[in-house]
Formats: sequence, C-alpha cells, structure tokens
Amino acid sequence: AGRPPAMAASSGRAEDAAAREAEAKRKEGIESIMVRSIGLFLFAITLVVPTRAPMILGIKKGDAAATARVLGLMSSCAALLELFLNPVFGRLSDKYGRKPFLLLAPVVNAFLHILVGAFPKSLKVNFLDRMISGSMIFSFVGPLNAALLDLWGPGEHMVPRMARAQMFLGLGAATGPFIGSKLGGARSFQASAAVFLATAAWIWNKFPETLREENKKEFDIAACTPLRFLRLFQDKTTATLATTIGLQSFGDYVNINDINFLYLKTVMGYGQAQFGNFAISVGLTQIVNGKFMKTLSQQVGGVKATLISNIAWILAMGCLGTSRRIGSLALALLFMAGGHQRATAVSAYLQTAGKNVGMGSAELTAAQANLNAVLKVFVPIMYGNIFSFFTSKGRNLPGAPYLLIAALTAMSQVTFNTVSKK
Repeated sequence: AGRPPAMAASSGRAEDAAAREAEAKRKEGIESIMVRSIGLFLFAITLVVPTRAPMILGIKKGDAAATARVLGLMSSCAALLELFLNPVFGRLSDKYGRKPFLLLAPVVNAFLHILVGAFPKSLKVNFLDRMISGSMIFSFVGPLNAALLDLWGPGEHMVPRMARAQMFLGLGAATGPFIGSKLGGARSFQASAAVFLATAAWIWNKFPETLREENKKEFDIAACTPLRFLRLFQDKTTATLATTIGLQSFGDYVNINDINFLYLKTVMGYGQAQFGNFAISVGLTQIVNGKFMKTLSQQVGGVKATLISNIAWILAMGCLGTSRRIGSLALALLFMAGGHQRATAVSAYLQTAGKNVGMGSAELTAAQANLNAVLKVFVPIMYGNIFSFFTSKGRNLPGAPYLLIAALTAMSQVTFNTVSKK
C-alpha cells in the first residue's frame, strides 16, 4: 500500500530541503576555492610591491620626482591596456565561462615576472611587465566576481560574500610584502612567478565552471568597445551608482601604491624594508576590513555601511596626507581598516540595477572595471605630477594626493545619497 498523502507530502518536503542543503554546501565549497584563489593571486602580486619602486628608483639613480613620473606612466599604460581588454574578456567570459580567464592571468603574469627576474635593471622589461601584468589583474578578479554572481545571483546579500573574498585578498596582500621585502629585487619576482603558476595549478585542479549553459551570451564584437562603460550612463540609477564608484576609485590602493613609497621615503625616510612593513600593515587592515564590512553590512545594511566606510577612508587619507610621525601613520592605518571596501555595497546595487536594464553579470563587472580603467589611465600620472609639483621649487606638501582623495571620497558619498537603493 502507498503512503498516506500527508506522509508523502512530508517526505517530499524533507527531500527538497535535503537537496537545497546539498546545493548550498556545493556552492559554499566552490566559493571557498574561489576566495583562496584570490588570496594566492594577491600574494603573488604583492610579493613585488615593496621591490618594484626601489628598483625603478635605482634605475633612475635616486631621482624621486623622475621615479614618480615613470611609475605613474607605467600604471597609466596598464590601465589603457586594461581599457581595451576588459570588455573583450567580459563578453568572452559570458560566452565561454569563467575558468579559462581565471587561468589566463596567472600564467601571463608568471611569464612576465620571470623576465623581470632575469633582467631586473632593464627599464623596458620592467615597464612591459608592469603594463601587462597590471592590466591582467582585472582579467582575474572580473571572472571571479562573475563566478560569485553565477552561484548566488545579484543583490545586497552579496555584500558579506564579497567582504569574505576581501579578507582573503587582504591575507595575500599582507603576507606578500613581508616575504617580498625579505627577498628583494629579482628574487621577489622569481618567487612571484612561482606563486602565479601555483595559483593556475590550483584553479585547474579545483575550480569547476560556474556559468550554466542557459546563461551564456553570444559574443558580440560590437559590444567590445573600450567605451562600453558608457552603457552604465544610459540609465539614471546605474549612472549615479557608476559615478559613485568612479569617485571612490580615486583612493583605491592600486592607484596610490606607487605614490606611497615616494611619500614615505620623503616624509619618513623609509627604505625598502620599512615600506615593506607598511605594505604588510595595509594588508592586515584589508583582512580586518573584510570581517568588519561583512558584519557591518549584515547588521546595518549596505547603505549605512557605505557611509561609515567612506567616512573612514576620508579620515585615513587625511591622516596619511599629513603624517610626519609614526603616530599619525598608525592612525591612518586604523581608519583604513574601516574603509577599503567602501565600494562593495555600491557594486552590489549596481549589479541589481544593471540586470534590470539587461546587462549580464560579467558584462556589468567588465563595464565597471572599464570605467575604473578610464580613470586609472590618468589618475596615477596625475598623482605623480601632483607629488612632483608639491615637492619641488620650495613647495613642501607631499601629502597633496591624499588630501585630494579625501575630498573626492566625500563627493562620492554625496552622489550615493541621491540614488534610490530599492
């Protein structure tokens, strides 16, 4: 005899619940692989953070102003290349999946770092490496963010998950400079190449494709223009959110890292080892901020979390730009622990708003990164020139770039306040 209807229904609900629990565990497992991948990738990148600028300074025979201009030009060229690559890789990722592009970046960067390790005193090799490897960062982070969205979908619930990824990013960013500063010069690039290859091997063996067949989009070369980010400005909500993110990006660590070394060398007399310690400290603040932002967004929501993190970043830049003693520098690091992820909730809102106007996850991520890349074309050069201007001909305001960032971060909050977050 069959089971009574009530018993059958109860059994069916139990089976559905078990299936949902199993699916959630599967997704959590994939997410764990992904966040560890970003930690490894950032570890490889930051191994050379404390050594790149001193190498260029040595090539330029100790001329800090000339070094600032060269480093700014390197970063701007990387952003220009990224400007063309972002929309292409974004569309290809929406067609062929995330895994191929998660493999591409570490393999390319490994090859380039091997070249720098072999020719550390060549400005041309250093320039080529910085330009291409810098542009490859998004080629990794973009598909990884898109894979997270494949698993969980867009929405404010993504904020704590992105915050968790930031914690592992911070872990990589904290340990890389520590080891890189101990290795120094060419050896740091050789070690970085080895870690990039290890990252590629980890992804090859562990990461399953997350993009479902039914969610794939056909590749459209016409959609791969470097100005693809302009689509974000065809809708009022996405335009306001994109503007907010753009203003926030002026203070992104990748935009100020090169200036950090020259600033600390100028005002504190720091060398490679001390700068390495500072970079480690910044990495630790990223770990703390990952936990902080995850908890904060869960307790007060993305809107208030954005306000608090923007205020923290304004204070951090203000303290950093006026630092002359270790106490002010420590205070800047304390505030950084509250502000690194100031754009996380804004990006989550942008994903939802972009979906509403028909944009795919990777396409949205690529468009946002394209916008940041446009800014990065001139922002590092601008900071280099500002630093050079305010430290020459008797002028003594080396912290001017940081004070500008504080003002722009305040403008980003004002802009964010004007958009509906529903």
